[in-house]
Amino acid sequence: MTYMRDDSLEDGQYYLYLFNNNYGVSTTRSDYDWTQIEGIETKLATEGDTEIDSVSYFYQYLVDENEGTYSLVQSFEIPYSGIVSSVQRVDDYIITDSGMQGVLGIYDAQGNLLKQYKSMLNKKYIYRIYYYDFDGFYFNI
Repeated sequence: MTYMRDDSLEDGQYYLYLFNNNYGVSTTRSDYDWTQIEGIETKLATEGDTEIDSVSYFYQYLVDENEGTYSLVQSFEIPYSGIVSSVQRVDDYIITDSGMQGVLGIYDAQGNLLKQYKSMLNKKYIYRIYYYDFDGFYFNI
């Protein structure tokens, strides 16, 4: 989950965004029946797994600490990854990593897929993807 400030919001308001894996499992609550939650997946998926028909999601919430509320303001589907995944907002883009599938997605600010890349190097998964522009990293201009 990532905290995001926005100068257009009132004091006490901010955004939180996250990669919702949509994966239901708990080693500490083995008695809980995750299948009672509609649409939740209870299995991991790897490349070529044809038994899994689930998706994960990008979620962005508006939090209002003044009112003690939060609301989902944006969501869209991402290729399913039960674990090892990430999401990052960079300028007007949303970068996603569906790690179990080895898929990097680049979306516009509205959640429309612009580009998608598949890793062919790793047989298992991509743990996280981070975007850095390196402005001012080597030289102070």
